[in-house]
Amino acid sequence: MGKESGLTCRHCGRPIAVPASRCPWCDRQIMIVCAACKQYTDDSLPTCQRCGAPLQPASREEIRQFTGVPPEVAELLADKERARLIASGVVAQYLPGFFYDDGTHRTVLVELFGRQANRLRRAAALLFAAVAHLVHHGYCDLRGVEGRQEMEWVEVRRWDGQVRCLEGRLAKQAGVGLTVGEALHRAIQEEMGFGFEVIRPSRTGLPGGPRIPTVRDRSERPPLTAVIQAGRRAVLPDHEESAACAEVYRTLLAFVRADPDRARRLAQTVLDTLEWFRQYEEDPSLALME
Repeated sequence: MGKESGLTCRHCGRPIAVPASRCPWCDRQIMIVCAACKQYTDDSLPTCQRCGAPLQPASREEIRQFTGVPPEVAELLADKERARLIASGVVAQYLPGFFYDDGTHRTVLVELFGRQANRLRRAAALLFAAVAHLVHHGYCDLRGVEGRQEMEWVEVRRWDGQVRCLEGRLAKQAGVGLTVGEALHRAIQEEMGFGFEVIRPSRTGLPGGPRIPTVRDRSERPPLTAVIQAGRRAVLPDHEESAACAEVYRTLLAFVRADPDRARRLAQTVLDTLEWFRQYEEDPSLALME
């Protein structure tokens, strides 16, 4: 079907101005409304193009409720219906309590990422918390790969919570043969609207030398900003602050205590991934080496 800015009917090949269930030219079925995210998607695919869920059509009542509104509004309404008390969202809202250190007692995030919750450590904490939540609650798993330092990012069961959150972004990357570092990389790219432009090739100083491409970043948001905003944007169910923080901290603590070496490796992978994006901001030509 192509992107919404350039939809064409797969049957007659004519352009379609807006998503619709039937082609306005040949009147053949082309799209359905996904039951999970309430957005139009190609009905010939096994999964939704929007949220990645197994494709199931929405009921007529759901279609009447959600269609006719902007996609971001529909996604927000859908997330309110399936909201979970996710770790990244709670940590983002109540961050100081998760970076507590009185000189005698300190939280696990302080032990893993350091005491001062600057922007880098905030972003790292949210990504770590999202992975921990998915693993602890049985949605995903981290499995060692023989001969490799990184762990494989494995789907255990389909994520049924919010889509517009770090857990949702990461769950979508599970089970497709990626390492956790690759999954983190893709999730961050998606959140930041990652993009770059090769402006023009320029010659080196030597006659007949190779042409060197000039690359400009075209991303919508800086990576750290994107991750932090994703944590704050997540829709949470009604909750009481102290109880929610206690529940999420138990999740983080259980994840770390279950396998301290795994937790340290994950924390380092998160930091290494964010370091790649820091270097990319300084030199966007790194994108050509992926």
